[in-house]
Amino acid sequence: MQLNTAINNISELNKYMNRFVSYSIFLSVLLFLYNCTSKTDYELMVQDGLQSGIEQDSLFLGYYFGMSSKDFFSHSWEMNHQGIITGQTKIVYELQDLTYPALMEFYPAFNNDSIARMPVSVGFQGWAPWNEHLNSNELINELIQYYGENYESNFRIIFIPEMNREAHVDIQGNREIRIYPESHSNVIVEFIDHSNQ
Repeated sequence: MQLNTAINNISELNKYMNRFVSYSIFLSVLLFLYNCTSKTDYELMVQDGLQSGIEQDSLFLGYYFGMSSKDFFSHSWEMNHQGIITGQTKIVYELQDLTYPALMEFYPAFNNDSIARMPVSVGFQGWAPWNEHLNSNELINELIQYYGENYESNFRIIFIPEMNREAHVDIQGNREIRIYPESHSNVIVEFIDHSNQ
């Protein structure tokens, strides 16, 4: 009799364990599917920007999204001739609008022969390890203020999955401005045209 009771108890326990394993697998699959289909805050910002219908093409110094490589080189040559910019493999511009002079080095990324991204490396000219007030953290704060005023940007810190890091981001329509530290002395300001990626 006790053997039959024990066998029945084991049989009942087996049924519960099978149900538990089945439910666990089902819940795991649901969570996996949810994570695969849910969008990050950053992806939602990009989506909202594109769905707004707003088109922003202006960058700086007369450069703009959609500018052909031929027009880019012609415009750069003219500004170089005027002494506004210098450079060879990267263009260099002296930014005087911050607390201290800074150098911008940039060269666009083209997609379908038009500017789709403009990564810019910015650093204070007087940076040195002993000039802590000219480090990238201070520069980020100034650049956020500068671009906030000049582009009416409202930056927020957000995680960017493709970079696996946080950055200060503003998205207006198709144009994203992304600011993040490159090193102890330099900061990246990246302009991205989400309608041309």
